[in-house]
Amino acid sequence: MSVLEMIDPTTLTIDANVRADVQLDKAFLASIKEHGVIQPVVAHRTESGGVHVLYGQRRTLAAVEAKLDLMPVYVVESLTEADRLAKQVVENDQRQGLTDNDRAEAFHQLSLLGVSATQIAKKTGAKKTTVDAALKVRADDTASAALAQGMTLDMAAVIEEFSGDAEAITKLETTAAQNPQSFDHTAQRLRDDRTRAALLAEAAATATTQGLKIVDEDLNYYDYKGPMANIRDLRTIEGEPLTDDDADAAHIGFTYNGEVRITLVNTDWKAAGFTKPGATRTGPMTEDEKAERRRVIENNKAWDAAETVRVDFLKTLLKSKTAPKNALRFIAQSMGNHSYTVADGLNKHTGFAAELLGGKDGYGELAKITAKPTGRHETNTLAVILAGFEKSLTRQSWRNPTSTAKHYLTQLTTWGYTLSDVETIITNHGNTETQESVKAETSGVQELGETFAQVQADEEELTADEA
Repeated sequence: MSVLEMIDPTTLTIDANVRADVQLDKAFLASIKEHGVIQPVVAHRTESGGVHVLYGQRRTLAAVEAKLDLMPVYVVESLTEADRLAKQVVENDQRQGLTDNDRAEAFHQLSLLGVSATQIAKKTGAKKTTVDAALKVRADDTASAALAQGMTLDMAAVIEEFSGDAEAITKLETTAAQNPQSFDHTAQRLRDDRTRAALLAEAAATATTQGLKIVDEDLNYYDYKGPMANIRDLRTIEGEPLTDDDADAAHIGFTYNGEVRITLVNTDWKAAGFTKPGATRTGPMTEDEKAERRRVIENNKAWDAAETVRVDFLKTLLKSKTAPKNALRFIAQSMGNHSYTVADGLNKHTGFAAELLGGKDGYGELAKITAKPTGRHETNTLAVILAGFEKSLTRQSWRNPTSTAKHYLTQLTTWGYTLSDVETIITNHGNTETQESVKAETSGVQELGETFAQVQADEEELTADEA
């Protein structure tokens, strides 16, 4: 038989090793301070009359730390009774957790009662960013329905982000249903497209106010015998360059670096009495040329989106308390086979490495991080290596795949990164580099990388044997 009693936690005894081993995280302590001990611990009365905790030592220590006056305790007469109660507690603790939808609904109900997002976070132990996202989702019918149908809160928050954009939401819902691993890539691509569209609209509005007609033809990539031409390719009868005032239209596009470009055009240069020296083509682009141009534009946009997702993945990867599996092996192999890239990480991109580790991107920032006695030395070293690889990638990487890019992206997949289609162009590409070029890149440190990798493998084998 058991009796539920309210007992001063400081009077309870627990095993000595529990005090030494248990770790009380901040979120758990905050919950105990806010709500008290909700699930009673199980204890029995000793021959001396004291009460010794059998199950629930962590809650007991937290109650002492939180300076609670009383806490609920099931005081049992026998260890058999204690086992039965403990089983009930375990079953209760391990029952199926709240879904994201359940949690969002609870936050919503608290909000309706006038509880602020900050207070909801404090009362429930959730992060405020999570509470904010949940409340936004519940305020949007489409996002709320997506959450109820099984999307994660993060996915539903993206649906809310694109509220009112039916086409974007359809793409997101389709990706979530058919290829959820690519959801982040799809979302980032849509964000980039939306940003580009806004920039184009702003530039077009400016050109329109200047009396210019907006044309679709991009004349920066081909020359043809037609009524329209870039004014910079035209001349007056006297052979003088045209001025901006000679333009009657504009094409709005982007430069290779992603900046808005306004190309001033004259739509009927012959009728205007201008000349066009140096024309070399006899007609417009062929269909194959147009298709290739569309492919380049599409893949460049996809690459930009993937870069954002990839860097976010790196930051999350490096937040972990321990370095990812086989990090040392990757570092060693990179030193041996891709030394130039590693050297760039050390010499050129330490600021970016600091940013990946959660700091600022600036001179000396990495030194501040590595000077801390955090025990994350392997992770810090990995960040520098990753910075070198990441900064070595450009839009040209998918067009000219290298073994360096393939080595990097392949490793990321082993740590849980999902490649976008444009990135798989690199990882699926065969090794087209000759042995001579590889030897030139490694600069004589191949043996060093192989030695380090073997040391890592031996350490892992030894660890496995000891286990």
